[in-house]
Amino acid sequence: MSRVAMAMLVLVAACSPVKAPADECTTAAQCTDPALPFCIDTHCVARCGGDSDCGDPDRPVCASDGVCVGCQDATDCSVAAPVCDAATHACRGCSAESECAGGICIDADGVCAADVAVAFVTQMGADTGTCPRAAPCATITYALGQLGERHVIHVLGGSLNTATVILKENPGLVLDGEDTTLNAGNAATLGLQDQADATVEGFRLNIPTNVTGVPVPAISVTGPAHARFHDVQIEGSGGIALATSLGAQVAIAHAHVGSLSASSSNQISCSGSKVSVSESVLDTTIVGGSGSSCELTVTRNRFESSFDGSVQISDGQLLMENNLIIHRDGFNDSILATGLRPGSTIRFNTIVNTTALSSDGAALSCDTSVLVTSNVFAYNSGHPITGTGCQTRFSVFDDKATTGAGTGNHLTGIEQIFVNRSGGDYHLAPASVARAAAEPGLDMVTTDFEGSPRPSPAGTTADCGAFEAP
Repeated sequence: MSRVAMAMLVLVAACSPVKAPADECTTAAQCTDPALPFCIDTHCVARCGGDSDCGDPDRPVCASDGVCVGCQDATDCSVAAPVCDAATHACRGCSAESECAGGICIDADGVCAADVAVAFVTQMGADTGTCPRAAPCATITYALGQLGERHVIHVLGGSLNTATVILKENPGLVLDGEDTTLNAGNAATLGLQDQADATVEGFRLNIPTNVTGVPVPAISVTGPAHARFHDVQIEGSGGIALATSLGAQVAIAHAHVGSLSASSSNQISCSGSKVSVSESVLDTTIVGGSGSSCELTVTRNRFESSFDGSVQISDGQLLMENNLIIHRDGFNDSILATGLRPGSTIRFNTIVNTTALSSDGAALSCDTSVLVTSNVFAYNSGHPITGTGCQTRFSVFDDKATTGAGTGNHLTGIEQIFVNRSGGDYHLAPASVARAAAEPGLDMVTTDFEGSPRPSPAGTTADCGAFEAP
């Protein structure tokens, strides 16, 4: 062979895909060497040559550097996950208006709504026309009458003075703000009634001051209405942030309700309704009073309070898991759960009192109607558990408790439970007795307060409390 021919052969070989020393392949699944993950021309090679070489449905696109990824730009993504993340090259939901060209982001769903599907409102608008972005209206009430086939009302700007907004119909309505303050003075801000089915997101609301002796809720939802509240903030000096009744179904997520600086406690009131509260910060009390038949689900929230009560429910049903509950007064009580329906459960919660001196405040008052398991009670109290027949199991108590009676429970020094209790780090210390101390065989919660896998590692016994140690 001539030197020229040999050089050409070497050049061709250098430009060809790197071939595996293994047998031929027909699919990428047969390429088990991590360095040669792609099947090209019936051989396992190091790089893809086109989208057809990417057999993984989660990484269907061949990027310019020859690596299979989820996407290179938004054109590779779907309506359900419209944004191509620049860091991970994976499609995800939107989280800001800037990620929706020619539209707005509905954060609760992570999807974009085109301007043609939106009625726009702003404080300086005028209640004429059909409320396009170029000529927004002045009030939400007027915009409701102009929706037509549209399903989104978007409030432009930082504030909007409003009369009480009543939502009754418009199935699938989205009321969207830009971290906008809705100011209804001393009246209720929102009322959802009848066949209302709405998502409300991106607003700040104030709880009306009680001037008549009858508290006025900032938001009321009356059944059979359905409502989702996402990324809302409700504050006040005390009173009712949200009231539900008569079979309403309500979900609250990524919200902030109440204020530590309030002169009295704020409330979420659940009466004869289904209420779910998740991934929120709550300086408030959730109340499902006697005879209210509230069905309450409380997951992955951070409660902070200087008043009695985080959750008070004495009828209905309760599922409470993966919450971090912080009290700042040693004589206040935290959870009341009595007279509940079968299946009510309090598990994988961390309940802490930050006061330096021990007291007799109760972290939990319950009876035999509720299953209590796999929690951490660091309440610095002689009697953290009260109530007739209230039993806990596979839980951890600080050693100020007068008893740790119950199957699988532990008593330990309060400072030995967490990484740094005084500094507010309630992750489990490396030698914490709460590690791998949860109830074995329990119908497992698969994530912890932060969304990390539970148990970790898989197949082991989970940790007690809200945090699963890695």
